Amino acid sequence: MPVPAMVVGLSLWAVTAGGSDLPRPYQDALAALRSAKEPSARALAAITVAHGFREVPLPDPLDVVDALSDAMRSDADPTVQAMTAYALCVLRDPRGVSRLIGAIQSIVARGVDPQGPYSDAVPLPVPYLYRALGHVGGAEATWFLIKAARTGPARARVVAIAALGLVLGDDGEVERVLTTLSGDADPTVRSAARYVIGERKPRSGKR
Repeated sequence: MPVPAMVVGLSLWAVTAGGSDLPRPYQDALAALRSAKEPSARALAAITVAHGFREVPLPDPLDVVDALSDAMRSDADPTVQAMTAYALCVLRDPRGVSRLIGAIQSIVARGVDPQGPYSDAVPLPVPYLYRALGHVGGAEATWFLIKAARTGPARARVVAIAALGLVLGDDGEVERVLTTLSGDADPTVRSAARYVIGERKPRSGKR
């Protein structure tokens, strides 16, 4: 997802925060995250850092996660907070977990379609937020996904179930939950759980 044209080309991050060793696209995205006037532009910049740039690899995520964490804590806009938390989780940094869980809970409370976009201004699919929690893993993220998979509207439950398929190192808890959900009364939930169980088996064999 590209950074909006009006913010591309900024280099404040490189000048003020020692990011000169990063590839230029990452410098520009981090500069936009710090300095863009519109919250949606800052949020999109965080997503850009998380998703990366084609043919421009990020040398080391440690070069950007502190910047994302700082923005998550200091930016007053809740959307920017949510998207920086998302970016941290995509980059496997657990500092984003609690804030991302809060963002998902807010989405649920507002009645946002759990299979739709976050917003018109930030069109990141809501399932990506759940998947980021599965990607980063850990006890807090895994327990939240398990709870979300067990209760609530079916459209949200299947999104959480899909995200559980990404969790590793859970000591078998995910498999036990999915096995239970494979007999759920809701056919959509039941089918999603059975599908994820089948997808996880080859991965489990490689551990």
